[in-house]
Amino acid sequence: MDTLKWIDETTAQLPEGAFLMVKGNPMTIGWGQFGILWRTLCATVYVRHSRYTHELLEDCDTFTISVPDPGAMKQELAFCGTKSGRDFDKCKEINRSLVPAVYGAQDGLEGCRYQIECKILHRSELDISLLEDPAIIDRHYRSGDTHTMYIGQVLGVTEFSSCKKSH
Repeated sequence: MDTLKWIDETTAQLPEGAFLMVKGNPMTIGWGQFGILWRTLCATVYVRHSRYTHELLEDCDTFTISVPDPGAMKQELAFCGTKSGRDFDKCKEINRSLVPAVYGAQDGLEGCRYQIECKILHRSELDISLLEDPAIIDRHYRSGDTHTMYIGQVLGVTEFSSCKKSH
């Protein structure tokens, strides 16, 4: 698979949303990066402490990023970005199944173009006292709910030809 293609398409989609998959729980993400770190292709995701996904990730060594096609799955992204897996079985609520992992990470979400499976190499707390721009703190951290950064080695990427439901 063309690495630049999936990285470019995923990076373009992130502001519209993708699903961070951990233990069958899809959480909408809109931030992240891909690149080479420690001579390894990596994905970096950020999860707020208040999120149920944070609790799940702290007990995991892998995650998967499920990336829908542009303009697709808007209702699902909205639901998974505003509702907690503590309160809902999100897959059931959005009427989507899990797609089995191919490379040993977490299962992905049905209907997405890409499943990017990652093994966590590093996790660290984002220290907002080190941010140089006070506007970032004002815009994103006024509540004090900070992020943990998870750097994952990309184990593999599966591309699906259609984002249609497979039922």
